[in-house]
Amino acid sequence: MTRPLPCDAFPRRIETGRLYLRPPEEGEAALYARHAQEAYATQPEPISDDEARAFAAFMLGHWERYGFGFFVIDIADGFGQRISIGHAGFKYVDAWPNHWPQSYNAIELGYSVVPSARGRGYVTEAARAVLTAAFAALDVPSIRAKCRHDNPKSAAVLLRCGMTELEATEGTRRFEIARPATVQIAGPFKDSGDRDEDFGF
Repeated sequence: MTRPLPCDAFPRRIETGRLYLRPPEEGEAALYARHAQEAYATQPEPISDDEARAFAAFMLGHWERYGFGFFVIDIADGFGQRISIGHAGFKYVDAWPNHWPQSYNAIELGYSVVPSARGRGYVTEAARAVLTAAFAALDVPSIRAKCRHDNPKSAAVLLRCGMTELEATEGTRRFEIARPATVQIAGPFKDSGDRDEDFGF
């Protein structure tokens, strides 16, 4: 793919049975940076303040440049107010904080939620919803994903979403899901009881 995907194709809101997914907002950059640090705090290599801010800028910039990216995941608290718990969505494979892609050959699923929101199926619910939305909106033959070898819970999420594991590289497990023959618009998510999810990107 020599050109980016159409900027106006991806939905600006996705709702599931429990989640509200929306694009990031400029005024919430500090929140996204804090979420990134909280998520990485449970990983072998925590990230610095500068790296967290760079990721928040990346979330915002990918949407601004390409019209899709990582959604903010909101849930309703006990008082009916929405609170943000993490992100789920896509980036070009060749894009990462402080680096924009030179090619647009594939997109990659990524996600994470803060530790206090884990173990409730939110990541699986969000990942399934954004995958369905991506295949409905974007003309892509497949979607990729990856996780560390020491993160089996994230790998379990990807497998539950229908991904197939590919040949691994040193330190990284790689996955891919092909475009389904029939694509449906994402709707309410039926809780399957899956609870063993963890940090993914």
